[in-house]
Amino acid sequence: MPDIGMDWQTEFLESCCDLAEGTAMGAGAFAPGPALWVGRREIAHFDDERTLDVRLTKAVIRQRRDEFESDERIALRRNASDWLEVSIGSADDAEWARRVVRDAVEANLPTAAAGLPPTGTELERRRRFH
Repeated sequence: MPDIGMDWQTEFLESCCDLAEGTAMGAGAFAPGPALWVGRREIAHFDDERTLDVRLTKAVIRQRRDEFESDERIALRRNASDWLEVSIGSADDAEWARRVVRDAVEANLPTAAAGLPPTGTELERRRRFH
């Protein structure tokens, strides 16, 4: 496993950016640091050194609930949510997490507003609500 830290996290998110058209790197609205966006919707960011938050959508999480509940790398939210947490502790976990992010890109592309990630005052406005 590469050294965990901001450089590794940025490289990980950048590699996820190559998964599909419509993805971009930007500043996170939900956590400090970089985030992966699909259009104008944030879909992945790191909560801490090893915890990746992924917006997979409620529908996909519901469809895959049994799989996720049996996987110790996944933490589901107590209430229905678009988000889940992925714990990354090894290179294999990172590769698996990349596939989860790819699934999140596919799930969010049809409904995310087109465009670039927000910046400046629009990003600050979003941060105030989170």
